Amino acid sequence: MSSHSPPSRFDHHTNFLFELFIAALTLLPFLVLIYFYPGLPERIPEYLNLHGDVAVWGRKSLFSIFRLPLMALDLQVLCLLMKYGVWQGSATRPAEDTETLATYREESIKLNMSLADWFRAFIAIKLGASSLEVILYSIERFHSLTTMTRITSWAASILGIAGAAFYGNRLLTVHRKLKETGGSLRIPRQSDRSRLRGGIFYYNPDDPSWLSEKYLPNFAHKWVYLFLVCLLCLPVLMFLPILNA
Repeated sequence: MSSHSPPSRFDHHTNFLFELFIAALTLLPFLVLIYFYPGLPERIPEYLNLHGDVAVWGRKSLFSIFRLPLMALDLQVLCLLMKYGVWQGSATRPAEDTETLATYREESIKLNMSLADWFRAFIAIKLGASSLEVILYSIERFHSLTTMTRITSWAASILGIAGAAFYGNRLLTVHRKLKETGGSLRIPRQSDRSRLRGGIFYYNPDDPSWLSEKYLPNFAHKWVYLFLVCLLCLPVLMFLPILNA
């Protein structure tokens, strides 16, 4: 027997100002690139090496100009869906949970939400800055700003790694403390094997989470298909220019 009340609401794990910040840094590069697109040369930089020099040049096209902003948008959707899936998977708390176990599980959820948001901020800042480099390297009057974007990109990378290490260490600490009490962060849930299609694909409209604990993903939910589309688009956005070079 279990309680169906969620331990917390999804909107308790974010706030309006943070979402506004992410949206601004994700969408602003699209507007800037649209404005400067007519003035960009036919030969534009697509990849930079670690020293900030252009490693791969490409032809001007909608794809080459908007590739990085699209990648940023794609990654934001992936991270947000993963964050929502983790929360959905915790929406049913067993009634037999002790107060200590419930506290540790709630802390684990909060840390996972914070880690996802940390990655979202890292993606927004790093790719937001990198998206503008096609303008800064192509238009001579903006060349002096390339150092600033490289510093921003590197700073975002360092902070991203540091944040991942920080939240990862806290999650490990919570998991270790919970094991000492004989509990587990995983919420036991019954998976109906009759809902397996072809013995591989899990399809259960009665399961509230699109990320099932045992069978990933739950194809009965529309978010799975958006997630798969974004996942398939990611390597195309990342590597197609190199293959065409």
